[in-house]
Amino acid sequence: MLPDRKVGILNAHLGALLFGGTALFAKWIHLAADVITFWRTVVAILVLVIICKLRGRSFIIGGRRAVLIQIGLGLVLGIHWFTYYYAIQLSTVAIGITALFSAPVISVLIESGLRRSLPDAIDLVLGGVVFIGILCLTADFSWDSDYSKGVAMGVVSAVFLALRQNLHRRAKVTNPSGMVLLTYQLIGVGLLFAGPGLGADRADIAQNFIGLLLLGSLFTAIPHFCNVNALRELEAKSVLIITSLMVPYGMIFSAVLLGEIPDGMTIIGSLLVMSAATIENLRVGKSG
Repeated sequence: MLPDRKVGILNAHLGALLFGGTALFAKWIHLAADVITFWRTVVAILVLVIICKLRGRSFIIGGRRAVLIQIGLGLVLGIHWFTYYYAIQLSTVAIGITALFSAPVISVLIESGLRRSLPDAIDLVLGGVVFIGILCLTADFSWDSDYSKGVAMGVVSAVFLALRQNLHRRAKVTNPSGMVLLTYQLIGVGLLFAGPGLGADRADIAQNFIGLLLLGSLFTAIPHFCNVNALRELEAKSVLIITSLMVPYGMIFSAVLLGEIPDGMTIIGSLLVMSAATIENLRVGKSG
């Protein structure tokens, strides 16, 4: 194995590990999901700008229209982050992170819609597996249950993540740096949640400052940085499959650090969703 490939694998695993830990902050930081999203974004932008400057990256991406497109993608990304954190606050880390990982299959279905073509039979089967897996995450289907609402918000988060990924691939820019594009998208996230973020009680922000700092830097900017570096050495499908480890990582972290032990149905649902997502990632990698 070439040294560069080993570095790529290490970057992918480190990114997955940190992404898995990201979910914990929805429980650790005692703020509303929209406020967390805003201040997480502010810290991440500062860190990414420093990284890009140190690596000599240009922030020119092709004109005003390209900038507006990336900021628009940031609005979609912002809704994904907000609903993800809200899902975890309503339920558990295991439920939120599993529902989120239905995104690869949802992404293929969205792509078929954007192309105005029907998904093939395998995609429909995998979609069915994901649906069954999601049903396993909640014992009842009452909208009075926060767990049911958490599952629903997790799926909404996955839809917006899938939508952002599809639109991101279609956006034409002259700057190939993923870190630069993410920085512009985070500006869109910040604009979306500036109202609740800036209007939050300063004492509450100060009380959760360390958590917000860690979330925005070590658990947001750095794992994205690791993913970008991993993609330089590995195939996209390999990075996607390794990234799926964020699900068991997140479950282990929440069990050890939060005392959230997933029940049998949640584990079954997670296995079904992860299996379908992994198969879909392999199929996308082959077709790409």
